[in-house]
Amino acid sequence: MNSVLDSYFDETTMSVHFKPGVPVFQKKGLPGQWEKAVAAKKNLSVAAAEELVQKLLTEAEQLPDSFIEIDKRFSKVLQVGHYRIVIVLPPLSDTIEITVARPLKKLGMSDYRISERLITRLKHSSEGVLIAGRPGQGKSTFAQALIELYAEEQKIIKTVEAPRDLQVPDDVTQYSLFHSTLTEIHDILLLSRPDYTFFDEVRNREDFELFKDLRLTGIGMVGVIHGAKPIDAIQRFVGKIELGMIPEVVDTLIFIEAGKIYKVYELALTVKVPHGMQEQDLARPVVVIRDFETQETEYEIYTFGSETVVLPLLGNSQKTFRSSEPRSFKRASRSVDVSSYGAEIFPRMFRDKKGVRFLFDTDVSDAILLFEDGHTFSLSPNRRGYVKIGKQGKLPDLLRKQSFRVFRAVEVE
Repeated sequence: MNSVLDSYFDETTMSVHFKPGVPVFQKKGLPGQWEKAVAAKKNLSVAAAEELVQKLLTEAEQLPDSFIEIDKRFSKVLQVGHYRIVIVLPPLSDTIEITVARPLKKLGMSDYRISERLITRLKHSSEGVLIAGRPGQGKSTFAQALIELYAEEQKIIKTVEAPRDLQVPDDVTQYSLFHSTLTEIHDILLLSRPDYTFFDEVRNREDFELFKDLRLTGIGMVGVIHGAKPIDAIQRFVGKIELGMIPEVVDTLIFIEAGKIYKVYELALTVKVPHGMQEQDLARPVVVIRDFETQETEYEIYTFGSETVVLPLLGNSQKTFRSSEPRSFKRASRSVDVSSYGAEIFPRMFRDKKGVRFLFDTDVSDAILLFEDGHTFSLSPNRRGYVKIGKQGKLPDLLRKQSFRVFRAVEVE
């Protein structure tokens, strides 16, 4: 028996959206590279939307591999075959809204540009993995590929989902958070002792606690989590579990963008003097975050007083300059006042054959580089946060020779 939804989907359709008063439209393309297309030019009527809701509810009860995941008065989540359906009704929404999504393509590990070294780590030494990325970038697709990898290794695998929509082999059991409590899921997993549990998606404090508790019992954990940048996913653990425990819970981060592996981090805990500090008595536990492929340290996380510091390191060749006073540089007898600048920020800096690139957060419109000898330069990132600097000239020369700080530019009224 076919679904009424089949006619709206082809091999390029990611999702279909129904709402009375507007045409039915589709999202077509790939994660991170999609466009909007009209599936039916005529506006959808309220009666047609209500009829579609009833047909989908019937299909969820009658078709194979279909069920009603959530059945509340004004919202419903269904799984009809490989379609995930979200229905929202008035007065929760202003009118009936139906969103239907499905996996566009099932990928295996061979479809990703993944090194043998990373494959070996995932198979043999990494048991606390985060798969991160923005919505719609392909996190769940990669999670499914990783499930297939572990299944081929004869591992016992469970999933924890809300809702259950991962496409997994028949021998993988899927648990729903909508039909249980976190305590019940915790007890079931402790008693059944799978080799790996996939948690899709880690959202609130209770989810983080469950992820931590299961990992510390020895169960391999793979979490899917939202994050605009790779470091964001790790920062979401800060404050929810003890800082020194983070590398025990998460040892590998895989960031997915546009359906591809964009960045892989490995985490470790060490005792050292944090980057930029000099006195040996300032040594403390530091979470070190390295690029997995290059082994270059990109971030350090540590406590300083009552605060937790997430420090971006601007490349191995760039020293981080720290003043003894927070509002001024000190170099010999010279002091440079920075009180007229905005907040200090910490962009990422990259060096390559063409020169230097800075990557700022996208909400930074203008920034000021302040060097320790007092020279200043203004930077204006593009809409993606990038500033490209060549190899020749005064600024590249200063970047090679001096320490600097970066501040937001203050608009003059």
